Amino acid sequence: MPKCLLCHQDKASLTDEHIIPAALGSDLILSKSTCEDCQRRCNKSFEGRFLKGSNFVSLIRSLLGIRGRRDEPIYGFDKHGNPLTVVVQPGFPPIRVGLAHGRLERPMQVILTDDTLNAGAYYFLPDTLERPVTKSLFERLVSDMPSNATHAAFWADGDYLAVNHWHDIIEAFVSWCDSRKLTALTSKASSSNVRINLVIDWNAEYIRRSLTKICYMYTMSRLSYSDRFSPLFEHARRYILEGKPYPADYWKHAPVLQWDGPKPAQDVMKSRKLTYFLACLNIGNSIFSLIWLTKMGLFAVKVCNLSNRKVCEDRITVYLLEKKGNNNYIMKEDDLDVEDIEKFKISVKSSGQL
Repeated sequence: MPKCLLCHQDKASLTDEHIIPAALGSDLILSKSTCEDCQRRCNKSFEGRFLKGSNFVSLIRSLLGIRGRRDEPIYGFDKHGNPLTVVVQPGFPPIRVGLAHGRLERPMQVILTDDTLNAGAYYFLPDTLERPVTKSLFERLVSDMPSNATHAAFWADGDYLAVNHWHDIIEAFVSWCDSRKLTALTSKASSSNVRINLVIDWNAEYIRRSLTKICYMYTMSRLSYSDRFSPLFEHARRYILEGKPYPADYWKHAPVLQWDGPKPAQDVMKSRKLTYFLACLNIGNSIFSLIWLTKMGLFAVKVCNLSNRKVCEDRITVYLLEKKGNNNYIMKEDDLDVEDIEKFKISVKSSGQL
């Protein structure tokens, strides 16, 4: 009977595990590796916030132009993991703030509210609109109407919405509101009047556990089936699944080190086109996994202390994410050759970081 890589329990069936999250455009999968109970547990305890309430992921997705499932922009979050909002004017509902290609963007949107102007649902207009704009645009846009909706607010940034387009959209919007018996609210504001403080908490527990899980799963993908269940990996596994801290004497940076200083073997890495990379290296009596997710820093995770037996070979894989069509992505994978791996490993060892 198959065994889950996280709980180590025999299960009737296992599900595929994304090594790099699908939210980052990845199709990198470790097939039939974890059970549904463990996947739900990870999602509830740390992965959900990492993927949906983390500026770490939001900025990666923004830099790569990865949009949401409904093709909406990606949003930033405050230090508590709540979506960033800005109050445009008194009596108007808060506006969610998007992150688009390295800058803040507040996309055109329709917000449905109750009679106290508490926002209940957001709907985002496409980046381009065909004219003439009619109320059918909003009929298509608002696919499900909250039962308590009494008002509808339309908001667009005055800096990039042409005046003639504004009139077209507002007329259509008010007509649609009338047909749905909703009170129409509109506003227009300049983005230059808004200041947003974007916080990335690199040391947040949910980020550390998420990075550890990526590195752990990459390492597992490089092991024989029997070695995946070795007690050598117990500390990393328990940290991912339970949040149980590494022992105090295990590694001074445990569980995750954010790299400080020049990246290892920069000449090797600069010669390659890549979006992400993952490494699994035997250094001293330990296995370290390193992860780099496009411009968001290099991180190292200690996956295990070794016994006298070497359980895996050094491996570095680079991934190039290519966008194909509307929000479809292909992840090309390439392993570094032995010579380049050795250069990278020597650079890591001589850095004094680990």
